[in-house]
Amino acid sequence: MGASSPRSGLSLRAVWTAEQRRMARWSPRSRRQLVAALPRLKRALRPALHRLCSHREGCGGVKGAARRIQRSLPRARYVARCDIAAYYNSIRHDRMLGLLAEAGVAQRECALVRDYLALPDTRGTGRGLTASGSLSPLLGALYLAPLDHAMGARMRRGQLVCYVRYMDDFLLLARTRWQLRRAIAALHEEIASLGRQLHRVKRFIGRTAKGFDFLGYRIRAGARLRPSAEGLRRLRERARRIYEREGDVQRLRQYVLRWWGGVSSAASMDS
Repeated sequence: MGASSPRSGLSLRAVWTAEQRRMARWSPRSRRQLVAALPRLKRALRPALHRLCSHREGCGGVKGAARRIQRSLPRARYVARCDIAAYYNSIRHDRMLGLLAEAGVAQRECALVRDYLALPDTRGTGRGLTASGSLSPLLGALYLAPLDHAMGARMRRGQLVCYVRYMDDFLLLARTRWQLRRAIAALHEEIASLGRQLHRVKRFIGRTAKGFDFLGYRIRAGARLRPSAEGLRRLRERARRIYEREGDVQRLRQYVLRWWGGVSSAASMDS
């Protein structure tokens, strides 16, 4: 299948689903358009985005988020970890375009994003963001930026010790159980405004002293960061896919060494 738009010039070659997420392959010319538009969008959206969204470029990434949490643990007794069910597939196009307009993004970029959202939406649902594509991480940061700002304000008022978001994964740290409950209620309220819910199964609420998993790390006060059981499972799964696809032992070895190097550097920088 294929689709194109005369408004932006984007041309889509194929759409498919992998791991319950929509994927897209754009034409070579469209990929160049998207890469060229990304710096302009970043500049326009910089005032609207928040540094607490860790998956943004320059905001720490997975390792930075894990280290920020580890440093906050001495001041927090309670933790909540959760995510949004079917986040990519639930993103509303009208809300995304409204956020772009509020940020003062130029019409040219708005038209590009409109088609970036609409062309892969082959059923015309008005929802969904592709998990592949150069604009997706930035748009994923923008969509929940109001929540980031609200949680950042709670931290400044001393109503929350720490808040971290990595795409659709959230973590809250609080001094008291009551403080955590109020922060979770505020989180639910913002998510409900999108017509979505937090995942009922993939969540954890408890005491920080027992330790918890987040973004592939096992985090516990007084202990170095180490891979979580889920992080190791994902490593095995991705390594298996690399070997099945390429059959190259050297490529597999390089992947595992890079993964371990990232884990080790996060742990050493935290110690």
